Amino acid sequence: MIFEDLINFFKYVLDHILCSLKLCGDLNHIDVEILYLSKDYIIVNKPEDVFTNNHGKDRPSLDILLGKKYPHLVNSNLEYGFYFVHRLDYVTSGVLCIALNKQACAIASTAMQKRISRKYYIALLRGHVSADNMDLISPIGYCSRELNGNHIMCTADNGCCTSPRSAHTRLAVLERGVFMSYPATKVLMLLVTGRRHQIRVHCSAIGHTVIGDYTYSGRRDTTPSRTFLHSYRLELGFGDINLQTNDPFTKNKLNGLWTPVEFVNKLGENCLDLFNQPTICS
Repeated sequence: MIFEDLINFFKYVLDHILCSLKLCGDLNHIDVEILYLSKDYIIVNKPEDVFTNNHGKDRPSLDILLGKKYPHLVNSNLEYGFYFVHRLDYVTSGVLCIALNKQACAIASTAMQKRISRKYYIALLRGHVSADNMDLISPIGYCSRELNGNHIMCTADNGCCTSPRSAHTRLAVLERGVFMSYPATKVLMLLVTGRRHQIRVHCSAIGHTVIGDYTYSGRRDTTPSRTFLHSYRLELGFGDINLQTNDPFTKNKLNGLWTPVEFVNKLGENCLDLFNQPTICS
């Protein structure tokens, strides 16, 4: 079993390295999947390890990639060419909404601020999460030890936490299994609030860090080639604009590195149904 896992791991890493070498050779031509395009919005499936809009880095940011793909949609009056309604972390892949005009941006931003919109994420977590449903409600603030570094966040019960704000993440277990021979859990999460690094911080706080999250594993989780966090579905809450991707963390897509053993909940069209169960607060 361990030998098979090692073979699968090296195959996965080799594929990732070859893909990275290809991208490094042509950084400005990383393909971005377009999920939705109208006169008001572009909704994309952002690749992992790509900045949303952050120039001057080794890898290009999403605004540059979209500008190459749709130069006629770039707004030269904006610093980053587009109206970014929300952001995804550099390490996070998945659904991201970009507005093409100021009015559309205001409408979408208001929907998110009033919590009319819903954002769902899929993640692989270290260990087996014991409860099938959880509400993670620890306030989140900046870690004072990292204010001059990467702006790492932490929960309010941490002595170094400054200016904590209320935060709420809902969690539903999809599958329990093994990742490279170690216990792991696939979960669906619903963001109720939208603090910086919220999902990653909340998962770390309950002792189940996102697999591959170097920052919130105390810089220990270095083996995986990516952080296994994906923005799976976005429901804007108006105009019947509901977009989702395929699940990127299946056994086949991960070349057998992830093997589900217990099937708890199944993804469907109405993700909200998975959260209509008794929950444990943490």
